[in-house]
Amino acid sequence: MPSPKSATRSSTTKPATARSGATKSGPTESAKRAGAEKAQNKPAPRPASGQVGMTRRQARAWLRASERRRRTITNWTIFGVLVAIIGGFALVQTHPWTNLGGTSRTSTTASACPAPTATAVGPLPSIAPDATPPPVQGTTVNGDQGLQYIDVKVGCGDAVKSGDALTVIYTGWLQADGKEFDSSLSHGGTFQVTVGQGSVIKGWDLGLVGMKKYGTRRLIIPAALGYGAQGSPPTIPPNANLVFDITVVGINE
Repeated sequence: MPSPKSATRSSTTKPATARSGATKSGPTESAKRAGAEKAQNKPAPRPASGQVGMTRRQARAWLRASERRRRTITNWTIFGVLVAIIGGFALVQTHPWTNLGGTSRTSTTASACPAPTATAVGPLPSIAPDATPPPVQGTTVNGDQGLQYIDVKVGCGDAVKSGDALTVIYTGWLQADGKEFDSSLSHGGTFQVTVGQGSVIKGWDLGLVGMKKYGTRRLIIPAALGYGAQGSPPTIPPNANLVFDITVVGINE
């Protein structure tokens, strides 16, 4: 049977052992909790210079914002390119006189004539010719052999060339006093002529070339290209310079 003193030592030793165990397990649990808290608050890996010190949640938000900015910049770039393309196309369509070579289209392409309109059946109303040459506007062009002309109205379609059969309206005046001496309006309204065949005075054969349908040209014809020294009595005196207004109403029709 153990003595009281031994029992006392034995009883006091066991609690000490219990306390020793508690002391050993206590720091371990604290370290675990501290490690968990440290891992939770640990900053995310550094993906870019703008993310230094960010948590994982902040880094993801930063990446999403960057992606939105990138898409916005891309969309605006595409929009700008489309606007430039559409604007260039509209500019070309609204300015047909220019092309890639920098030359005028109107200089090589004949303008189309309007479609013919229906006319009333029956004789045309009588139109009196002008007693004197009416004033006109335009540039005076010096042609061959002293011929001069003014394109009062250019007309449309293909230009007249030698050999074309024309239907014209004309009135002629003496340049010296402006007196009217002949007009198609006084006998049937129109006149037919084949260019370059010598069926009319030389001034007409030269002056009709280059005209267009519905165009009007004023010819200033020296006597040498008209009726010359003999004239055409009684209306045209010798060596008379002549003025004609001629409108082409038909070409090879």
